[in-house]
Amino acid sequence: MYILYFPLLVCYTVCMNHSSSPAQGSKQFYEKQKGDNLFYHHINTTLLKDIYPIDIGYEKHTSKTPFSNKYPYYLLHFVKSGKGSIEFDGVCTELPKNTLFVLPPDKTITYYPRPNWEYYWINFNGTAVKNILAELGITDSNFKLPFADNAPVPLFRHALYESSNKLSQALTVTYSLFAIFTIIAKQYPPAAAPYQTSQFSFDKIFDYLRVHLYDPTLSAKNVAEHFFISDTYFSILFKKNVNTSFKEYVNYERIKKATELLETTDLIIKEIAESVGYADPLYFSKVFKRYRLISPLDYRRSVRHES
Repeated sequence: MYILYFPLLVCYTVCMNHSSSPAQGSKQFYEKQKGDNLFYHHINTTLLKDIYPIDIGYEKHTSKTPFSNKYPYYLLHFVKSGKGSIEFDGVCTELPKNTLFVLPPDKTITYYPRPNWEYYWINFNGTAVKNILAELGITDSNFKLPFADNAPVPLFRHALYESSNKLSQALTVTYSLFAIFTIIAKQYPPAAAPYQTSQFSFDKIFDYLRVHLYDPTLSAKNVAEHFFISDTYFSILFKKNVNTSFKEYVNYERIKKATELLETTDLIIKEIAESVGYADPLYFSKVFKRYRLISPLDYRRSVRHES
């Protein structure tokens, strides 16, 4: 996955990069490769608010170097080969070949790879995700699903290598995500009591955010006041329905739009920052780098170099 690498000593003794070449992909998409080990696409087109993919990728590790990060969305992986471990909430779990696992948002996840640990992933979020995962019996403590074979792999590959255009890729990744859920539902019995999420005015809140997303004055406080609810209740309601904080959601949606503008226009960085709601271009660059791992200017250069 596209993560920040750094040495970790804690728990490493407890828990003890793609063999085939990645597709060339469309020049309209930003692709990052590290040797032959890392290959992924950001999905900048949101088709459904209920569930939507954020990115899809593949990685094969060549070392035992641990790495950690915290993500504001769900992470679905399938181990194609090899063996590694992950840790969160103080628990280490070994994840061998033909294991599917789903990691929750907003938790520090530490990966302990071994050489030739190879997996695909789709990161996703949405207002219906908690209900869907609960129906499938997937929770923070029950997130590891062993498979008898590698049945999900063709779905990941089909989605990863689809590059006709941005819409076709977003549709294909969304389709593959649901198809993987279908495989899980067939192999594992449904949960007995699915989680019921509160829908108090949230569809209207979500629609309001879509309209005002690029307003530089947008804030959790203003939205809460607009819907006559307290700041505290709004924060709880938002996290419950969107699975991440208001700030994380707004920043990521803005960066998705900024990514599209960098790829398709000649606007300068300051103009792009202002068009997606950031008055300060330096702060915009800082937020962009957090989600894309490189600066807006370097991102644009990379895209144009690919083209």
